[in-house]
Amino acid sequence: MALLVLSVFPVLFYPDQPYAQITPLLAAAMVLGLSLYCATRFMRLIEEAHDKISTLSAHDDLTGLPNRRWFFDRLDEEVDRAFRYGNSLSMIMIDIDHFKRVNDSFGHPLGDMALAEVSRLLSANVRTSDIVARYGGEEFVVLLPETLADQAVLVAEKLRMVVEVNDISLEGPQVKVTISCGVADLRSVKNCKGSTRDAFVLAADNTMHRAKKNGRNQVLSFVPKSDRQIPLV
Repeated sequence: MALLVLSVFPVLFYPDQPYAQITPLLAAAMVLGLSLYCATRFMRLIEEAHDKISTLSAHDDLTGLPNRRWFFDRLDEEVDRAFRYGNSLSMIMIDIDHFKRVNDSFGHPLGDMALAEVSRLLSANVRTSDIVARYGGEEFVVLLPETLADQAVLVAEKLRMVVEVNDISLEGPQVKVTISCGVADLRSVKNCKGSTRDAFVLAADNTMHRAKKNGRNQVLSFVPKSDRQIPLV
């Protein structure tokens, strides 16, 4: 507004001067440029806010990992890609052993610290192309594109060992945390009825629970029913 008033001033008081006619045009150009700058800046702020909201809605606050909803979106993409190009795809379902005991014995702050530390260890010990997400509670999931089941078992065993040898401490107490892992690959469930994606997740999840029932702190691989040996009577 001040710029517009100043631009009119020469026209009113010095109408015969050459610059008096140019001043309003310069002022209008400056106002237009300022308006464009403000509009561009405003749109950039909106985009940044939208990106932050998208990141917060797709990631877990405690661990910083992608959440379950984001994981299933990526899982659909990877399953489609694996079928389209004939690539292998494996999944590791991971659960922290006796996590309730950690919360009950040392309190939820240390339990939260254990979740954050395990998520950090998992993320730091996989490839950049692998996908690590928090599946829910004390469960995590790792998706490994172009990876066969036997290779995924080696990755899972590496993650199990890394977590086992790392102590988690909070102002004194040290807590030993271990994990149980269930491994499944896409090819082992392709003949299952219903959704291949759901069968894939269920295979890894059931195998992980089997590892926990089998004694915890171990890695088991999914075996299709058709490949299981029938006991001789």
